[in-house]
Amino acid sequence: MTSSSSLTDETRGSAGLHGLIDGRTGQSIRSLAPSGDDTQDDGQSDTGWVYPTSVVRANTLFTEGSGFVDVKRDLQSWQDFGWLHSGNGGDIWNFQASRSADDSNLSVLDGGSLSTALSSTFLAAAASEITISFQQNVGGYVGTIDTFLRESRPGNSYDTKPYIDVDGADKRGGEIQGLLQFSDIFGDGPGQIPLGATITSATLSLTVSNGTRNPVSFYMMADDWTIRQDLSWNGFTDGIQTDGIEAYTTPDVVLSRISKGTEIIDVTNSLQSWSDQTALNRGWLLSDAGDNGFRFQSSESSGAPILSVTYTIPTDPVPGMTVTQSDGSTVVTEGGAGDGISIVLDYAPTSDVTITITTTGLDDINYAPQQLTFTAANWQTAQTVTLSAIDDALTEGTESFSLSLTATSLDTAYDGMHTNVGVSVIDNDATQLPLSPAVIAIHDTTQYSAGDPSGYGSGDPSGIAYVPELDLLFIADSEHNESPYYSPVNLFATRLDGTFVASFSLQSYSDEPTGVAYNPFNGLLYISDDDARRIFITDPNDPTTLIGSIDVGALGIRDAEDPVIDPVTGHIYLLNGSSRQLVELSETGDLIETITLPDAISDAEGLAYDAAHDVFYVASGSTRGTIFEIDRDGNILDQTDLLNDYRSPITGGKPKLKGLEIAPSSDPDDGDKMSLYAVDYGHDQVPDGRLFEIDLHHDWLIA
Repeated sequence: MTSSSSLTDETRGSAGLHGLIDGRTGQSIRSLAPSGDDTQDDGQSDTGWVYPTSVVRANTLFTEGSGFVDVKRDLQSWQDFGWLHSGNGGDIWNFQASRSADDSNLSVLDGGSLSTALSSTFLAAAASEITISFQQNVGGYVGTIDTFLRESRPGNSYDTKPYIDVDGADKRGGEIQGLLQFSDIFGDGPGQIPLGATITSATLSLTVSNGTRNPVSFYMMADDWTIRQDLSWNGFTDGIQTDGIEAYTTPDVVLSRISKGTEIIDVTNSLQSWSDQTALNRGWLLSDAGDNGFRFQSSESSGAPILSVTYTIPTDPVPGMTVTQSDGSTVVTEGGAGDGISIVLDYAPTSDVTITITTTGLDDINYAPQQLTFTAANWQTAQTVTLSAIDDALTEGTESFSLSLTATSLDTAYDGMHTNVGVSVIDNDATQLPLSPAVIAIHDTTQYSAGDPSGYGSGDPSGIAYVPELDLLFIADSEHNESPYYSPVNLFATRLDGTFVASFSLQSYSDEPTGVAYNPFNGLLYISDDDARRIFITDPNDPTTLIGSIDVGALGIRDAEDPVIDPVTGHIYLLNGSSRQLVELSETGDLIETITLPDAISDAEGLAYDAAHDVFYVASGSTRGTIFEIDRDGNILDQTDLLNDYRSPITGGKPKLKGLEIAPSSDPDDGDKMSLYAVDYGHDQVPDGRLFEIDLHHDWLIA
């Protein structure tokens, strides 16, 4: 349907005048009303509801002649509502609406002189419940088909009778079966119910001349009986069988009785099945369980059956893909259990959508299939990707990787759509004997000065995290807003070998970032700020932009330091330094557990987590370069003072460790070997920061 509005009488007046066009009649419900009067784009008017914030259908200049506004999405989304027209030009005009055959555009035709162009916006009216009724020969509807089959007269056809009989056993002992269908009620045409609509209620009204006290059943028909040439008992061989072939095996409606007069029957389930296309609309078989049948007027009479349906339909559906992980995470074990994810589209595509799956863990994960295809027919059917771990002989501990899902399609709404899924691989290889750790690299973080207006680089590094997808270490600096730096730059990115890559300013949301963590489940960085008492969430591809935050101050955490993410559960661990606490939060920031640290670890500031052995590495500013290993109860299992031998070449002081991270070795020949990276804050507000890489010998600090 196209609503064609003829521009007739040019009028001078104030800006912001509105009109409503009714999509049912094609006529103007309200021509022009000044803004602030009867009709305003505030969501409500005396003629209905509008959505001023919905998608703008047009924002264009209408000059003399014709203008076109694409309203196809609106017409697919509602039937009985219209548009609010809001003009913001200095000239205004009345319009008259008419109906034309084209169903893809709203045309505006000039019927007079319009001296100044007018900028126009049409807003789709709000979706609401729509009620529509179907009765033979009323409102142009002629789709009712009904008849009955009589076992005692098996060759007779009754499709032109003004009544329908239904009986379990007539006077001759034979069954009488009724058939009733309202055809052509679903579709995109005027007066039809759109497929996929939500049926909020549906009732069948029968004019009953002879009631029954027997139970009556309505079975949905599976057979397309309306195309049969012989609508008799014998035409179905032996009447209609409830065998799933001719009629469904289970009745959709069962009534205890039918009374004389007008009988209203709830048939919502049937209509919803037909709308969802889980069943085809082939009407009902009516069956009486006893020998006292009933009769109602057929479509051949003035009291023909009435089907009344109230429905709603989705508005402006949003294309997308939904990925579901079992138990909320994806974990595979070497030599053990695998896992899987399921993918489904959120809306029917206009063209096939191919989803290609890749991984950062090619040497650690097997998965299949590597491509999925969704069509307009199967977009709602979930497809599964099965994963397993590659069982190697390397001692690696728990590792985290990601699956990347990328869509390609001629449907531009889906083409290029992308999402990541975190995958944890649990190692099964035997633990080696502990060996003494060794420092294998030291990097001067003050050399990361490119892009830093102060020229100091990272003088007081306070946190560190590794992002495997980018192969980058992110180093936070908590003092860059103070003397001697006074710099907005407070986050630095490097390669594992210490090569500088980029610097960033987080000052739009954090002046004092004290720690950094990477969440493999959503691909985001979690940055603690002990002044703000929050964990800020950002994208490592653009860390200058804030995505969200967690208020840890509300949980009593006053000194938030160095968060880490559990690669198996997604839980957040962080230190409440001045309170000597290790805190566990849920993935959404709810408090799960608080562990009190031993007296030896005062003012804890650096944290790393070994998920394979469920132990934590903790560094404390007060104990300088000492690193502790603790269990979940806070017990010290081991410690090393190795880094205290590496005094600062600037101040001569021992390291002051404020950030820890477990990440791959910087040596490309080390395979999957992991190292411990530690950032040395050094002397407060002195540019003496360092980055240490420590060779763990695979299982250093293992309980």
